Amino acid sequence: MELIERNFISTDWITLTFLAGLVMIALMKLYKPQLLLGYSIAFFSQGFIESRSDKNPSIFTVFHVLIFLFSLLVFSLTLHLLISNFMVSYNFSYLYTLAFTTLFIMLKYILVKLIVITLKIEEITRYFLFSKTGYLYAISLWLYPILVLYQYSYFNDTFLIIYILLLLAFRVFLITKNNKKLIFNHFFYFILYFCTLELAPLLIIYKTTTI
Repeated sequence: MELIERNFISTDWITLTFLAGLVMIALMKLYKPQLLLGYSIAFFSQGFIESRSDKNPSIFTVFHVLIFLFSLLVFSLTLHLLISNFMVSYNFSYLYTLAFTTLFIMLKYILVKLIVITLKIEEITRYFLFSKTGYLYAISLWLYPILVLYQYSYFNDTFLIIYILLLLAFRVFLITKNNKKLIFNHFFYFILYFCTLELAPLLIIYKTTTI
């Protein structure tokens, strides 16, 4: 039986990236183990998201900076690996993808904040926005070990894409389920928000990477 050789995109920088993620997880576990556990099981614990929303913690705490950086690392690495595998002409470094992802997330966050403050709907949308962020953090924690297996084992692109789509679909389901009163009472504005701030950026990313 012949051995199947897998071509790795690279080894050194990806290994260092995974190591950086592992260090961040270790720091979060040392600093706030209960919070790390809470975000890890957030998909199955609505009470955790509700309690964090009620406390309305600052995004500039040590833990939230760590989990934000960790999520940024995971999502940018996922994007880079998938684009590199599907697009032969994509020859940008991971730092380019990381910078692009960082800019995209920051601009989107600022835009949402401006809309919320301008319309004076901070209290109404606080749980909705917090659940969106909280479930993204949960996705990054669930995605990290799969990325490691994907890179260093025989998990193929199809498996990774299906896994990501399932996580995203579960996130949308939970957000809709837990915010159904807000969404259905303002359905028109929710559709407008979804198309403008969720779908449009994805189309922009797709067009940018296919030029």
